[in-house]
Amino acid sequence: MHKILDHLRERTGIYSLGFDPASIAGIALPVGFVVVVGGILAFLVLR
Repeated sequence: MHKILDHLRERTGIYSLGFDPASIAGIALPVGFVVVVGGILAFLVLR
């Protein structure tokens, strides 16, 4: 069951763009992306 969920996440999520979920960059890049986009949206909403 766990492999099915991992496969589904890889095909539908940000990992489908080529990120390897097992590597440090595969974890850091999506987190960094969320932080940057969240920061930009917060700046636009709160100014």
